[in-house]
Amino acid sequence: MKKVLVKVKGTQGVDGQKDVIELSTEGTLREFEGDYIITYSEDPTESGSKTKTQLTIQKSGTIILERRGDLNSRLIITEGERNNCLYAIPQGSLTLGIYGKKVESNMSLCGGTAKMAYSIDMNLQPLSDNEVEIFVEER
Repeated sequence: MKKVLVKVKGTQGVDGQKDVIELSTEGTLREFEGDYIITYSEDPTESGSKTKTQLTIQKSGTIILERRGDLNSRLIITEGERNNCLYAIPQGSLTLGIYGKKVESNMSLCGGTAKMAYSIDMNLQPLSDNEVEIFVEER
C-alpha cells in the first residue's frame, strides 16, 4: 500500500446547469489481483463527519465507487451498461440506475488517471449526467 495524492474533479449536469467540485487529499493506492484500489477521506462536512471513499478500478474496465459515512453509496460504472445501485442517506435508501457512457484508466502502482462519464436515473427518469476525473500521484 502506497501513500498517494488524490485529485478529484467531478462535474454534474442537471437541467442544463453544470456544477464542478474539486478535491485534493491524501490517500492510499494498492493493487489486489490486478485491480487498483484507491482509498481517501473527504473533507469534514458542516456537521463534522467524514466520508470515506474507495475507488476500485477493475482489470475488466469496470469502476466501483463506494462511499461510507453519512451518505452511503456503491456505484458500479461499466461502459455501455446500466447497473442498479444503492444510494443511502439518513432519510432512507434509493435505488438508482447508473449508465456508463465512458470508462478509461491508465492506473499503475506509480499512480495514473481514471475517467468516467455516466448518467443517473430513478425509475428510468433522467436525474443527472456526470463526469469524474481522478488523478493519483505518488507522495
